[in-house]
Amino acid sequence: MEKADFIGESIEYIHRYTMKSLQKQAEEHGVTIPQVRVIGEVFAHKTVSIKLLSQNLKMTQSTVSDIVERLMSKDFLVKTPNERDKRLVDISLSPRLAEDIDESISQLKNQSLIGVVDLLNPKEQEMVEEGMQLLVSAVKKKMMVEGMNDYEYPDILYFSEKDKRKK
Repeated sequence: MEKADFIGESIEYIHRYTMKSLQKQAEEHGVTIPQVRVIGEVFAHKTVSIKLLSQNLKMTQSTVSDIVERLMSKDFLVKTPNERDKRLVDISLSPRLAEDIDESISQLKNQSLIGVVDLLNPKEQEMVEEGMQLLVSAVKKKMMVEGMNDYEYPDILYFSEKDKRKK
């Protein structure tokens, strides 16, 4: 149990650090963390509904609608009528934001950890990466045993698989 406690506390510590770092970076760009989450989700899907944003971000539709409205007023997002059902609207990135967001999202998301990883020598970096791969692999196995679907937690699964393919 001590190892599980240590790992859990370590993950929580790293999460708090990255969230504080992300918050600091977001504030420098004039947006909040919830706004960054919405922008990231729209970026990931290219075009998305308020309902899907709400489900994916685990926020109420009214909260997401308010965030979308604020981001539209900053010219970060646009609403367009859904082509199949004119009663619905699709949310997408504004042309202004879409131009340079690929690199910016990646930088914002990883910048805090890049600085941390850079403090380690190459051998230590490799050890951390291997350890994280082992941990994510074990979590995936446990999810399968417990009947959890991969699609419920796409972010970590997507990034860990994508990173493996790079090698």
